[in-house]
Formats: sequence, structure tokens, C-alpha cells
Amino acid sequence: MLKGIAASSGVVVAKAYKMVQPVFEITKKSANVEEELARFELALIKTREDIESIKSKAVGRLSDDELAIFDAHIMVTMDPEFTGQMEEMIKNDAVNADYACHEVSSMFINMFESMEDAYFRERAADIKDVSYRLTCHILGLELANLSLIKEKVIIVAHDLTPSDTAQLNKEFTLGFATAIGGRTSHSAIMARSLEIPAVVGINGLLDTVNHGDIIALDAIEGNIGALAMRHL
Repeated sequence: MLKGIAASSGVVVAKAYKMVQPVFEITKKSANVEEELARFELALIKTREDIESIKSKAVGRLSDDELAIFDAHIMVTMDPEFTGQMEEMIKNDAVNADYACHEVSSMFINMFESMEDAYFRERAADIKDVSYRLTCHILGLELANLSLIKEKVIIVAHDLTPSDTAQLNKEFTLGFATAIGGRTSHSAIMARSLEIPAVVGINGLLDTVNHGDIIALDAIEGNIGALAMRHL
């Protein structure tokens, strides 16, 4: 039995769907400026289209305040202070677009995370979500699409971004468990709005639960336990 934080109340039993997102290592490389700018611009367009699509599908399921998160994400993709600095780094330093994205986004994330105001600290999470999606598109990597799940499962993940959570289909996603997070995280707030049981901040979650395990999620007490282990 693992202990976490009950974020959205309910008790469910189902097969674990262990979400795997692309993992990448960013390194600085000399690159052709025109090619990298073109790659960056295309990835930026795809990122904005993704966010707009996720928001449109969430209308009627999420509150106006929660939908506004995606408006903020779209604004990030259009912010000249954010994307403009990435373009300038590509031009001035002749570096790869993914490196420029990583360097600029890390600077903004660190800046917002260090602020005392809670509102601005939350902006760091928005930038993480957008910059991760943008980097994946630059590298041509496919992100997990949780809206495609067509069997009853409990999602197990390191974390769920607002984009991930907004894609959850209540018919098939009976609940979710994450290794990090708290009751005030965007994913927890959205889970309560969607009425999907959730337990977050579970130490040892990813080391203990395997894809396909039958697990019980107690999002009242904040526990998760395996009923049958299936090591794949």
C-alpha cells in the first residue's frame, strides 16, 4: 500500500495504464540558422494548434477558469519575450532550436519559481507544459494522447499537466495517480471538476506499479494498492 495526497475523492479498481512520455537529452549543437528557424516556427504552430484543440474539446467539461489556463498557454506561444528570445538565440548563436527552447524556457521557469507571489509561481507550470510540448514537436517526438484510451483504466504517471488532464475521458479514465503534485495543482483542480478520483504525491509509485497491474485507488484516504501484479 502506497500513501499519497487525496486530491479528488472516490474509490476505484481498474488496470493501471502507465503513461510514458518522450524523454530527451538536450545538447548544444552548431546548426543552420534558416533550417532551425523553420523547424522552430513549424513546431510553434503545431504546439498552438494542439493547445487550441485540447481547449475546444474540453469546453463544457471544464469551468471557464480552468479553460482560461489554455488561453494562458496560447499566450505563452505568442509572447515575443518568450519565443522571441528563442529565435534570437538561434540567429545569434547558430544553435539547434531544441537547445534554444530549453535554455530560454529554463530561464523563465527559474525566474517564476523564485517569485513570492503564488500567481506568478503557477506561471512556471504553464511554461513547463508549453515548452515540453514545443520541444517534442521540434524533435519530432509523439506525445501521449490520453483521449485515445478506450478501456477502463487508472492512469499512473510521474505527473499530469493541465493538457494531459483536460484530455481525460471519464468513461474510460476511472482515476489517476501521480508521483508528484498537491491538492492545489492544476491537475488536481481539474480532476475535481471532472469528478475523476485522484491521488497525487505518491513516493515510490513508478517503481512499484507496472503497466497492466490491477490496482485499487482510494482517493478518500489517499492510498493506492495492487490487487494483482502483472510484470510486463
